[in-house]
Amino acid sequence: MQQGRKPRLFYGWYVVWGMIVVGATAMALAGPTYGLFIEPMREDLGWGRALFGWTQTGHLLAAAIGGLFIGRLIDRYGARVLLAVAGGIAAVLLGSLSFFHPEWWFITAYVVTGLVGIHGPASIYGAPVVAKWFVRQRARALGILSMGAPFGLLVAFPAVQWVILEFGWKTGWVTLGIIGLSVIVPVSLLVFKRQPEDIGLMPDGDTPRESGSSAAPRDPEARQWTRAEAIRTPAFWRVTLAYSVFTFCTTSMVIFRFPYFIGEGLDPSLMALAAGTAQILTLVGAVTMGRQVAIVGLERLLALNMLFMLTCFILTLNVANTFMMFVALYIWAFAINSLGALQGIVYAAYFGRQHAGAVRSVALMSTMLFAATAGPVTGYVADNTGGYEGVWWPCVGLLAVSALLLLTSRPPVHVTVPAESSHAQA
Repeated sequence: MQQGRKPRLFYGWYVVWGMIVVGATAMALAGPTYGLFIEPMREDLGWGRALFGWTQTGHLLAAAIGGLFIGRLIDRYGARVLLAVAGGIAAVLLGSLSFFHPEWWFITAYVVTGLVGIHGPASIYGAPVVAKWFVRQRARALGILSMGAPFGLLVAFPAVQWVILEFGWKTGWVTLGIIGLSVIVPVSLLVFKRQPEDIGLMPDGDTPRESGSSAAPRDPEARQWTRAEAIRTPAFWRVTLAYSVFTFCTTSMVIFRFPYFIGEGLDPSLMALAAGTAQILTLVGAVTMGRQVAIVGLERLLALNMLFMLTCFILTLNVANTFMMFVALYIWAFAINSLGALQGIVYAAYFGRQHAGAVRSVALMSTMLFAATAGPVTGYVADNTGGYEGVWWPCVGLLAVSALLLLTSRPPVHVTVPAESSHAQA
C-alpha cells in the first residue's frame, strides 16, 4: 500500500490567506467605513440620517436574499468565479458614487452590493469557504481568517478619513472602488478552490491512503447536516436568534457611532485613529482563537465575548472624553471580531462542512433581516429624540439575553438517515 506525498504547505492555508486579503478589502469597501461618509455627504447633499439607515436596510435585505442562493452555489462550485464577479460589481457600483449620487442611485448601489454578497464582516464567502478545508484545525483557521477584518480596518479607518478630509468624500468613494477592483478580482481567480478533495487531499492537509479502491476518500467529519436537517434543530435557531439580536444591536451602532461621537464633541481624526489602532488588539485574539476555544469552551467563549460587547455599549453611552472613546472602540473591535470568527466555528462545529454554505445562508438571512431594521429604527429615533439612547440602552438587555442563549447552547444530536436518502440535498 502506497502513501501519497504530503505537500509542504497545505493548500487550505493559501485559501485562508487569500480570504484574509479579500476580507480586508471588503471591509474597507462595504464595511464600517460607511459611517465616515455620513456627515460629509449630509452636509454637501442635505440628506437626512434616515436615508443612510434605509440604505443599510436595503443592503442587508438584499444580502439576506442573495445569501440563500450564493451559499448553495459555493457548496456546489466554490467561490472562485462567484467572488470575483461579486467583488467587481461592488467595486464599480460604490466607486460610481463619486460621479453620480442622487439618492436613488446611492440606495441602488448598496442594494446590489448586498445582493452579490459583499457586505463586510458578515459576508457569506468567508467562513463557509475556509471551513471546507479544515476539521481538526478549524478553530485555528477561522480564527486566523478573522484577521482580515482588523487588517482592513486598521488601514481603512485612518486612510479613508484622511482622504475625505484632504480631498473630499467623492475621492473617498472612487479610491475604494479602485482598490476593490484591483484586489478582490485577481485574488479570487488565482487562489480559491472549492475543497481539498478537488486536488486529491483531505481536510487539514491529510493525504488519503491509496487502497486500490476508486471510491472517494471518507470524510473524517462524522456529522454532515444538510440545510433542511439543520434548520429543524433547536440548536440552529438558538444560535441564530442570539446572533440575530447581536447583529441588530451592532448594526445600529456601527452605522451611527461616529456621528454620535462627533455629536459628543470628540475629534473625528482621533476617532478614526482609535478605530484603526483598535484592530491591533484583535490580531492577538485571532491568532489564539483555537487555543481560546480549547481552554474556555466554545459556548462559554461565545457568551463571554457577547458580554464584552454589552460592556462596549455601556461605555459608549456614557462616553465623556477621548480616553473613554478609545476604550469603547478597543473593546468593540476585540468583541466583534471574536464573535465573527466564533460564528463560523460554531455553525461548522454543530453542522459540518459539506453543506456549510447552505446552512450559513439561512442563518445569514435571519441575522440580516434583524439587522435591516436597525438603520431606519435608529435613524428615526435619533431624528425624533435627538439621540441614540432610546435604541442602545435596550440593546444592553438584548445582548445579555444573547449571552445566555449562547452559554446554554449545545450541539444537536445527529440522526443517521437511511442510505437511499443520504445524498438528498437541502
